[in-house]
Amino acid sequence: MYLLLALLFISPSLETPEPKPPRWGSDAHKMVCAIAWWEMEDTTREAIQVLLAVDGRYERFMESCLWADEVRGREEQYDRWTTAHYVNLPRGADAFDIERDCAETLCVVEGILESRTTLEASGDINRERLDALRFLSHFIGDIHQPMHAGYADDRGGNDTRISLFGRPTNLHAAWDYGLIEHAGRSWMDLASDLYFDISAADRAEWASDDPGSWSEESFAIVLEGAYDIGDGEVGEAYYERNIGHIERRIQMAGVRLADWLDEILAP
Repeated sequence: MYLLLALLFISPSLETPEPKPPRWGSDAHKMVCAIAWWEMEDTTREAIQVLLAVDGRYERFMESCLWADEVRGREEQYDRWTTAHYVNLPRGADAFDIERDCAETLCVVEGILESRTTLEASGDINRERLDALRFLSHFIGDIHQPMHAGYADDRGGNDTRISLFGRPTNLHAAWDYGLIEHAGRSWMDLASDLYFDISAADRAEWASDDPGSWSEESFAIVLEGAYDIGDGEVGEAYYERNIGHIERRIQMAGVRLADWLDEILAP
């Protein structure tokens, strides 16, 4: 099994790069999609490879999961998707409300639902469905990052300044990559460990077809203690309290993404 996992990561035309510290903005998305790749059916993987060949931009599924960030703000035809990476809830909220929280912009919940609708509308092999696959895979990763379902008044922690292990940053960035970077491990190693740690009971517990509830799970972590930052000097104690949340959300995103893609793409 370990040999199989290694082979899935090796590109036939590229040397394996030196491992870098994992970041949600790039490597954590690859971890989500690697876990999904290992979880999904063989026929689903085959369908994904056929779609990826439409433009040949990516050889491997996990790299294609970064595309939604790469085109964000750079390719005009995708401007309407700029806000679909997150949803903001007001302080005092206790649940996601699509009419309130997605009233003014296309939010991540709507982005997920629209992408799924496009991907499952037909079996055609075209750019529209390829884009839908790449958006869906990325947005399911995004919605499981707690700060992507955070408070509106500080833009999901972007405006809350902290010092993380002595380095100035903001709370959103800490959850995007700072805390997971502190583990000092390559994304491939961490993804493998997280995958093998998923149990049958976990898979049953995480079964869900409702991205609105996924946003509420993320928001619950925000409420639970993500803002317990004291004087803003954040270090080892904060890391120990929260790294488990981050790792589990990566696992959940991977399992749920695989479930959805199996439903949509496996014959």
